[in-house]
Amino acid sequence: MSLSITDVTKRYKIRVTGAQVNALNGVTIDLPAKQTLGIVGESGCGKSTLARMIVGLEQPTTGSVTWNGEPIFDKAKNMISSKHSRIQLVFQDPYSSLNPRQKIGDSIAEVLTVHHLVEKNAVAARIDELLTEVGISPELAHRYPHQLSGGQRQRISVARALASQPDLLVLDEPVSALDVSVRAEVMNLLIDLRERLGLTYIFISHDLSMIRHISDQIAVMYLGRIVESGPWDAVLENPRHPYTKALIAAMPDHTVVDNSAYEAPLKGEVPDPASMPTGCAFHLRCPIAVPSCSVNAQHLREIESNHQIACQEVK
Repeated sequence: MSLSITDVTKRYKIRVTGAQVNALNGVTIDLPAKQTLGIVGESGCGKSTLARMIVGLEQPTTGSVTWNGEPIFDKAKNMISSKHSRIQLVFQDPYSSLNPRQKIGDSIAEVLTVHHLVEKNAVAARIDELLTEVGISPELAHRYPHQLSGGQRQRISVARALASQPDLLVLDEPVSALDVSVRAEVMNLLIDLRERLGLTYIFISHDLSMIRHISDQIAVMYLGRIVESGPWDAVLENPRHPYTKALIAAMPDHTVVDNSAYEAPLKGEVPDPASMPTGCAFHLRCPIAVPSCSVNAQHLREIESNHQIACQEVK
């Protein structure tokens, strides 16, 4: 099994002005089964739009998204294929993704019964099994989300995603809303589940330390495009694209007591997606840009084995 995203674009029309927002611009990804792809980039680069497209919540404007060779979104029927309940999304905020008026056991039971995953007399036992699997006592099944901590709520979100026995989990900033003290616990849980259940992950984050911790492959996104991709060690230890270098330089040095003097290396703001610059989208902020960068659009090219960048100035 594998995930294949081929030349996907996503455009939204602004009703007031009629302008189009370019959320994704020709994204191509191939992810083998049981691998973890980390997707990193600034806010607004298209990470969450891509996540929603992979699980079928958004339809691509052009291009295709397939799982095991079958399209996730059936354009002819304008609906998500029922075969893809085995692809699940874990949201950033576990509180808003859980029904505050529904006990956590009932929220998991709903998944089991709607998809006819177990017999009615086996629902309670399966709920206990799923809660135990994510490190939650089955005794908490009768509590409401507000009665749990943030880390516990996110574990419940993971348990609910696991209820449909997925092959692929799309994790959209799954620990960024949690206290620093519990992030490592949830990350270790995700790694353990991946190994025990043979899962494939897409892990989306703006935090490179989290990406490094869990990923086999990394894709760096800027303004709806992938500008660098490859094995995690190649991308993070030998970055070639100037934007990737800027992201790594922006990571705080935790060996320094006072980080207040830190200044981000990039200048300027991310361009408006409704008014995309010509040529390379990064050229307005790029420290190595030349005049031709404002004319020539850049596409991924291989510079080393499985290591690709979209930059004409890097040889």
